[in-house]
Amino acid sequence: MDLALFEENIEILRNSSGKWVDKRLVMMTATQSAAKGKRIIGSDFTNVIEKVKKSSSAFSPLRTIYFSIAGLIYSKTDQYDSEIDRLHRNYKALKETGFRSSMHTYIAAMLMEKDTEVSKLKTIYDEIKKYHRFLTSDDDYPAVVIMAKQPDKISDLVETSEKYYLTLNEKGFHKGNDLQLLANMLVMNGSFSQEVTRKVNDAKDAFEKSHYKIKSMHYPAIGIIALSNQTNEAVSLVQDLTSLKTFKWYKDMAITVASILLSQDHADASAGLTAAIEAMIQAQQAAVMVATVAAVSASSGD
Repeated sequence: MDLALFEENIEILRNSSGKWVDKRLVMMTATQSAAKGKRIIGSDFTNVIEKVKKSSSAFSPLRTIYFSIAGLIYSKTDQYDSEIDRLHRNYKALKETGFRSSMHTYIAAMLMEKDTEVSKLKTIYDEIKKYHRFLTSDDDYPAVVIMAKQPDKISDLVETSEKYYLTLNEKGFHKGNDLQLLANMLVMNGSFSQEVTRKVNDAKDAFEKSHYKIKSMHYPAIGIIALSNQTNEAVSLVQDLTSLKTFKWYKDMAITVASILLSQDHADASAGLTAAIEAMIQAQQAAVMVATVAAVSASSGD
């Protein structure tokens, strides 16, 4: 991974469209592009932001996450208009199928592919809700899109997720939205596997032995690190990141950033990163993006 490019992208964003944006959002956006070896051009990124804003009404949930959505689009393609059109088409399809209007719905729309069956998404969501009636809500929409990439029967997908949820809880992972997201993401690795739960738990232990407190927000990142077989490298990278001035007040973000940078680097270097893990990276970025926006909104309201 290229930490110099990561820091350069942060500086470019701070001096352009991200000047008045919370640093956590800037950090995630810089990470997305740096992970793909892409240097952000300030004027181009500002152009994407304006296009996203103009495509939505003033009261649209998209306006809440315009900066982060622009980051996902910018890191993915240079066909900005067509990608924004695709976003709105997918969003409309989700709404027509019964999904609520929310910023999570837009994230889910970003993650959808041409062959995504919207009806399958709704069925998976309804099945998950049977297991966790009060825990499951619109913030699970992105993970549902990721789960739907698997060809298995819907009942099998949801049962596998539930097994991961309960097994990891027994190993000390706290119940809640973050564990549910991790369990849903692990479904992309195939059938339930005790070996996968061992790897995830070992990764958590490795960070705690290195005196890093693992919070629920880190669960998706821990999953990605474990499945990438790069736990030792991740611990080392987190040490490097937390020593940077950028992370002085945001050390909790280091594990998340490390998981994205290392996983992408692993894929580029050895082609060992499967499509499943790449899908998990998308899900994690989406979840962290929304959580960060929520945290920013909460702090600004104090």
